[in-house]
Amino acid sequence: MILKEFAELLFPRKCCVCGEILEMDEQHICQTCLSDIPYTYFWNWRENPAEKILWGRTYFQNVVSLFYYSRDNDYSRLVRKVKYENGIPLGHYLGRKLGEFSKDLFSDVDLIVPVPVHPLRCFTRGYNQAKVISQGISSGLGGVPLECSLLKRKRYSSSQTKISMDAKWENVKGSFALSSPKAAERVKGKHILLVDDVLTSGATAQVCFELLQHIEGVRVSFATLAFVQK
Repeated sequence: MILKEFAELLFPRKCCVCGEILEMDEQHICQTCLSDIPYTYFWNWRENPAEKILWGRTYFQNVVSLFYYSRDNDYSRLVRKVKYENGIPLGHYLGRKLGEFSKDLFSDVDLIVPVPVHPLRCFTRGYNQAKVISQGISSGLGGVPLECSLLKRKRYSSSQTKISMDAKWENVKGSFALSSPKAAERVKGKHILLVDDVLTSGATAQVCFELLQHIEGVRVSFATLAFVQK
């Protein structure tokens, strides 16, 4: 305990939202920012805005996001840190919260499938943020296993962050594929939870769903850390 306190003095941990120094019992986000986080509560909301974005294009069982995202909001820093700044512990922490909040909704989920990133991007970034979030969700759901070899990203595409809504679909079209017939066999009849970092246009979710829907007996739900509020 003394060593931990000494380390805190030398290298103080800071809140990922406001930048203030964290108390000893706080993790990643200070209590003030945590109490104000703009949770969506989609796990308690049927026909929520995230589901409506995907209506008519997919047949997801349930769609949830942890919090609302806006570029001019300080909470956007959480996504940026998880995605670009090696925020693996933060991704686990937020994913676990989402899993805990959605425990009743996803009580029958068999497997968690992170949206894959291209191998080159995974190499340069050092990790797949969707896998990190999925690991946290798994913990929050009590240990639901991950299936990371079902989908693959076969085409390197530009980031979805700064392109128009119309361009997002073209950007991801043809980017994903099932990794193999054998992988598809393993998930027959399962309820899959597909996981990504942010839900904006739903283009990535739609492309992945179109691949998964052809597997016999598969049901698919979708979860993200953030939902872009329009």
